Amino acid sequence: MEIEAALAHAREMHIAPEKRLAEAQAALLDPVQRLPSELSCPLGSTPDCVDLFFTELPADVSDEDILRTSSRLAPVARANFIARYAARRSASSELLVGLIDAHDSIDVMEVYQVLQALRHRAGWPPPSLASVRDGLNNLLNAHCMTVIGAYDPPESAAEPLLQSARHILETRERPFIRMHSLLLEAYRCATAQMRSETDQQVDSASQALKQQPGDASSVESLADALQLWSSLWEPLLLANAHEEVSGPEANSTPNRIFDLLGDLCRQRQYRTTQQVLDNALLAFGSIPDAAARLAEVGEILREMLHASSTAIMQNRDLAVPAGSGRFRHVKKAALAAAVLLVMPGLLVAYRALDRGAAFSVVSVPNPPQQEAEPELLPPVGNGQRFARGYVRFCRFQEERLRVVKQRVRGPEDIRAYNALANDYNSRCSDFLYQDEDLRVVKEEVIAKQKLLEADAERILSTWSWRKNPGGASATSSK
Repeated sequence: MEIEAALAHAREMHIAPEKRLAEAQAALLDPVQRLPSELSCPLGSTPDCVDLFFTELPADVSDEDILRTSSRLAPVARANFIARYAARRSASSELLVGLIDAHDSIDVMEVYQVLQALRHRAGWPPPSLASVRDGLNNLLNAHCMTVIGAYDPPESAAEPLLQSARHILETRERPFIRMHSLLLEAYRCATAQMRSETDQQVDSASQALKQQPGDASSVESLADALQLWSSLWEPLLLANAHEEVSGPEANSTPNRIFDLLGDLCRQRQYRTTQQVLDNALLAFGSIPDAAARLAEVGEILREMLHASSTAIMQNRDLAVPAGSGRFRHVKKAALAAAVLLVMPGLLVAYRALDRGAAFSVVSVPNPPQQEAEPELLPPVGNGQRFARGYVRFCRFQEERLRVVKQRVRGPEDIRAYNALANDYNSRCSDFLYQDEDLRVVKEEVIAKQKLLEADAERILSTWSWRKNPGGASATSSK
């Protein structure tokens, strides 16, 4: 039989210990283990390439030589060859890309036909096409787990993974990107404990700063923890940003820092706030939403620091002080509404929205309980002079809409969100304000971040369709 001839050749070449060869023979003869064993061999390779596949390269062989040698092999054999050597060292980004490229080059139908022919010659029934596809997926998963498992410690995989992710994302090839995501998932699992411990370090340093805002050692501890957090998360965040997703696990630490920034602002510890902000910008730059929010916090802080350094208070009795300006909102909510409206199959005219439903979603949520000054609903119109209560509504509602937008799912949510956005822009897109009022309200936005997020959740809870089975994706009865 050909299996026996191949076994004899393998023994003659001393390509593996006798025990391993016997196990391989048994696997090929076992119908259950047969397909995985076949896929781990130099499938589809010529005899000279089979010998090349089993030839042991020097222990100090370069990645370039590994990739050059593997290029002579058929795709399945090439993937197995690269994985074998990558599992013996901390693989470089080039080896990681080479591994994914080899898997991306595999033609399932071609492998299926090769296996059909081999099984026919051996007198065995051929595998199904579906089982071959599943087997190749399992092979890719096994390679990813093995390669990531070779990094010691696991977090040392972060940098080569980051470099390989950048290279692969630049190709914009979906299958290529999907396969690389399995490497990232293996890394996510391998570093779960380390990332959890780092999150706890950030929390401990944040709590220490809340209690002693001026403690330089706590600021330094937080900076170190954030730097470590960033290094561990960066390859995962890069992929998340490309896919435009952001899971709760990745957001927990940024949210903790926003809570700290709000607490420091309430204590008027602006210098410490700036130090925390600088470190947060370095750590969270790969998270688009967090980076945008941090940039806004930075703008507010600059105003606060300037005001505290000059100690000049504006005359609030003037109807339109010289320092006042016209606040032209960039209409983020309106732009978001437009984007949502043109989603396939969801081109819905706002005027079609039921007026009763519109009233229910644009009503002002309960103001935060700890608010010392009122939040007033501004009249509809443009170019009006707003008192602080009106300015407060506009800035608070902008923050609520930002949170609501992140939760939008399905056509009913889109219509309700668009109603909120249209109402907001009819009141807050163009008004006059006092600089001091805007400065105070911006500070309140940071301090009341959690309360405003809770307001947004209350708005969402009033949408009746979300209480139906299936949530926001439930189909409208209209």
